[in-house]
Amino acid sequence: MIKNLLAAYDGSDNGRRALDVAAELAKSLDAKLVIVHVLMQGRPAKELARMAEIEHLVSSVPETDTPDFVPSGRTPYDFLAASRSEGKSMRLIAALGEQLTTYAKNRSEELGARHVETIVLDGDFADEILEAADAHMTDMIVMGSRGLGTVRSAVLGSVSQKVLHSATQIVVTVK
Repeated sequence: MIKNLLAAYDGSDNGRRALDVAAELAKSLDAKLVIVHVLMQGRPAKELARMAEIEHLVSSVPETDTPDFVPSGRTPYDFLAASRSEGKSMRLIAALGEQLTTYAKNRSEELGARHVETIVLDGDFADEILEAADAHMTDMIVMGSRGLGTVRSAVLGSVSQKVLHSATQIVVTVK
């Protein structure tokens, strides 16, 4: 029986669909849902800004929620695109991660999941997902088939492929 699910959530379209599937499963099974977001550290600021724009990651962040290190009148996207400070970029990436997990938890609860926990991690995407799944004794991992990466031609993204091949849990990939 499935008692604990893990949803890997990155804010991508496939990630949103996977989150919805995980929340509906958690509701149906009365299972605990652990939502994991792995920070996009190590990516160049320009690439992060492009991904944020394409995936609309920062469009829903109200100006009042903008971290205090973003100059007044500018969006987090503007700041990220222009940032030359690694420390400021990291703090903005962390703030975006918190925004994503807040959205994911609220969305999951709207869909009826009752036992929801969120975690923001930093490191290799697949390794962190696998370690979190083991640490939380999950029975199933639900994730998008591809996330925010730049390679769109693969049937499965490199992260979902690594998780699929390495996990001891049931893995559901959502397109």
